[in-house]
Amino acid sequence: MLDDTEGDQPGFAPPLTLSSAVVAYIRDAILRGTYPPGSALPEIPLSKQVGASRTTIREALRSLSEAGLVTIHPRRGATVGSMSPRRARELFTLRAVLEAFAVRLALTEGKIRQDELARIEAAFEQLRQSRESGDAYAMIEADMAFHWSVCSPCRHEVLLEQLKGLQTQTRQFIFYTKFYSSDAEGEVEAHMPILMAVRNLSPERAEAAMRDHIISAGERLLVSMLEEAAAADGAAGPDHASPKAPRP
Repeated sequence: MLDDTEGDQPGFAPPLTLSSAVVAYIRDAILRGTYPPGSALPEIPLSKQVGASRTTIREALRSLSEAGLVTIHPRRGATVGSMSPRRARELFTLRAVLEAFAVRLALTEGKIRQDELARIEAAFEQLRQSRESGDAYAMIEADMAFHWSVCSPCRHEVLLEQLKGLQTQTRQFIFYTKFYSSDAEGEVEAHMPILMAVRNLSPERAEAAMRDHIISAGERLLVSMLEEAAAADGAAGPDHASPKAPRP
């Protein structure tokens, strides 16, 4: 059952197109934790909450399924996609390849000029400021916005479409693993080598910095996920612990 007061998600505000607003609203509800991984996304309550038809809700859920946030089950409806260490590894390793290529392409073809550089600088400053707010969701959004500001000047539409979906799924993993809770300042400053390489207009350095940063972040997130799983098993006791993999 939906609770309008659950979490700190802002109220629904109809935009220029209702369908895009519904997609954005459900996506934000998932990313803010209103709907945890594996939870049901019931069409009728969602329809009543946002004032849209069930057809519009279905279309929104289909769109979010294509973005990797939602799983559609025939005759059972939709649920929030589950998260696993394997999924996290796949997301981060693919992002490392695609984002590194995007920034190299942008710099090689001279597409990062003064206006683009100013936007990248502003995005990094916003990332720093978000750290001071203590709002995990704001930090995640600022993090992804910085990555987008660096990658989007490549103007490679197919590549950028793929990155949108990957970055949306990354938001979910970062939020639920509380990735920033231990060293928010360190996570922000870890982006500095990317910024410095872009400032110097060095395709090779920017490509390497982006790839190394994403791979390192993915490895730390995997450790966080495995530690959380071990802690949950310990709290549940030996009778409820996850089964161990058999020895070779």
